[in-house]
Amino acid sequence: MESTCMGVPFLCWPHLGDQLDNKIFICDIWKVGLELNTDQNGFVSRHRIETKIENLLGDDGIKANAVRMKEMAGKGISQGGSSFNNFETFVEALQN
Repeated sequence: MESTCMGVPFLCWPHLGDQLDNKIFICDIWKVGLELNTDQNGFVSRHRIETKIENLLGDDGIKANAVRMKEMAGKGISQGGSSFNNFETFVEALQN
């Protein structure tokens, strides 16, 4: 969440559980990151990491999508935003 709020692109290396679903959203749906793929032995070389980082930082489309997600997240947590309103509703339910 912190990366999204700051407009930072993701470099995904999923292993278990929800990380795989998160990678699908980040890389395939929202297009705000790239996936690191392991070799046949389950390793990622230093060179492959370096190349992916260069690709990530050089991709204007990914950067633009990350900034757009940042703006959307900011609207959601601002007063009157969907996350703000949902949190207020949750707190009110706890108080009653």
